[in-house]
Amino acid sequence: QGTALILMPFWSIMGQKFGKKAIYCMGIPGTIIAQAGFFFLQPGQTALMYILSVMAGVGISVAYITPWAMLPDVVDLDELNTGQRREGIFYGFIVQTQKLCVAVAIFLVGKILDSSGLIPAVRAEVPVQPDSVLWAIRLIIGPIPTLILILGFVIAYIYPITKTKHEEIVLKIKETRE
Repeated sequence: QGTALILMPFWSIMGQKFGKKAIYCMGIPGTIIAQAGFFFLQPGQTALMYILSVMAGVGISVAYITPWAMLPDVVDLDELNTGQRREGIFYGFIVQTQKLCVAVAIFLVGKILDSSGLIPAVRAEVPVQPDSVLWAIRLIIGPIPTLILILGFVIAYIYPITKTKHEEIVLKIKETRE
C-alpha cells in the first residue's frame, strides 16, 4: 500500500503523457508477476515477500487511479452519442458495483478459509493451521488475483478510448455545443 501511495503521482504524470490505457498496460504486468510469485513464496523468504509486495504496489497504484481517470472519458463518449450528461448514473453504478464486488470477495474468502479447515485464534494463541488452510491462502493471494488481473489487463488492452480518441471526442462535443 505504501508503494502504491508513493507512486500515484508518478502514474498520474505518466498518464498525462502517454494516456490512461497505456499506463494501465505498463503497470499491471508487474503486479501480475508479483501475485503469481506470492503463490510460490516459502516460509522464511521474508526479503522476497517484501520485493514482491513492492512489485505488486507498482501496479496497484495504477489500478487505483486509472479506472477513475477513464470514467470521465466514458461519460464524454456517452454525451457525444446521446447528447446527455449522465455522470451521476455512471459514478453511482461504479461505486455500487465496487461495493458489491468487495462484499462478494470478502464473503468468498471467508467461505474458502472456513471450508479449508481454518482454526480460529483464541485470545493470544495462534494455532498451527492445517496444510489445507495454507493451500487455500496460497490460492487466495496467488492464482485467483492473478487471473482477475489478467482479465482486467485484457479488458484495458481492448479499451477503445485512447488519448487521441478522447481528444477527438472532446472536440466533437465542443462543436456540438456551439
